[in-house]
Amino acid sequence: AVLDNIPYSRVFYHAFPGAIITHRGRRYKVQSMTRPPAYVDSCNGYNGGTLAAYAKPTSARYTTRPLSTMKITVVKQMERVDVDGKQGADTTSRIDGTVLVDDVYIDAQDAQDLELTKGSLAGNGVVTVRRSVHGYQKLSPVTRAELSRTEISLPPMEFDTFAFWLDTEATFLRSVIRNYDEGVHALSHAILSVAPLFVPSGGSDLNCDHSCYDCTRVVIFDNRAGGSGNCAQLFKHLFVPDGLLEAAVDLMETCSQCRGGTYDGGCPACLHFGQCIKFNQDLSRTAAIRIGKRVLKRVQASALYNKNAQQLEEENKDCEQDGKERAQVPLSPDRRRGASIISSPRRNARARALRVAMEVKPTKGR
Repeated sequence: AVLDNIPYSRVFYHAFPGAIITHRGRRYKVQSMTRPPAYVDSCNGYNGGTLAAYAKPTSARYTTRPLSTMKITVVKQMERVDVDGKQGADTTSRIDGTVLVDDVYIDAQDAQDLELTKGSLAGNGVVTVRRSVHGYQKLSPVTRAELSRTEISLPPMEFDTFAFWLDTEATFLRSVIRNYDEGVHALSHAILSVAPLFVPSGGSDLNCDHSCYDCTRVVIFDNRAGGSGNCAQLFKHLFVPDGLLEAAVDLMETCSQCRGGTYDGGCPACLHFGQCIKFNQDLSRTAAIRIGKRVLKRVQASALYNKNAQQLEEENKDCEQDGKERAQVPLSPDRRRGASIISSPRRNARARALRVAMEVKPTKGR
């Protein structure tokens, strides 16, 4: 009988040979993924043209956790944003021979490196995501301690999709910020957490690079082959005031569950991501805040950010002028309640589209 259906992109991650799965309170162990084992008499409901994992009941007193790797390769770059000029730090103070700039500490002899790094800042385009499961852990169901590891050989899962990335100044910040790699991983999770505030997306629509070694950038990609358009929309919200990156940093700083605690790995309210292949390990909220602020400074120094900020300021002035002209018109109770709703990027975009539509000549007479 068929126990369950798993998407092809997740089958090697959840139903690899040796995996312990639970179905309706019973535990099963996956035996094979190539052909029915000898004990299988019939395969009711199974279509021979699809990939299947064959399992049988087990009494094993352990659970399994897959060990996987993810490699993201840029195939074609569509857009690129650079930081042209260097800008010095806004506030600098000297404490015991150390220069302090925005929670980043560095020796005084290297003070000249505190200027914002020139060069590439962000980009988007087509990437190839290659993910492979190379083994699994056996864990104690009580203490979750690792009992042993087993190597397996499975074909990799590979697909092309759309992504955007942010440079995190690895050559400079790695020697300055403690737990730098864990901070880049946590910053990627924070961006995924606030993404639904800017684009209509769910938990399975976006993903990120979960690498925890030699990290050089934050990579966010569409979780569907060919792309779903979410990353293309998110990229536009990076270089605007109160944008995506600023919301991610604010989420980590103001998380009520993490403030004042000694654990630096975040919580489900800010950093934990359900599809993390590292199971939300190797995260550092403190390092992510420092890296995020540094990257945000570079974003604000870019020409694209300043251009969008100027356009937004002009739109706000036009809105204020329209508001003054319409202030003499009394509002109904329903419209007064709608005016008190807290604004959001999506609501503001709909309001701007409505104002543009009202200026079209055929609509003025309605």
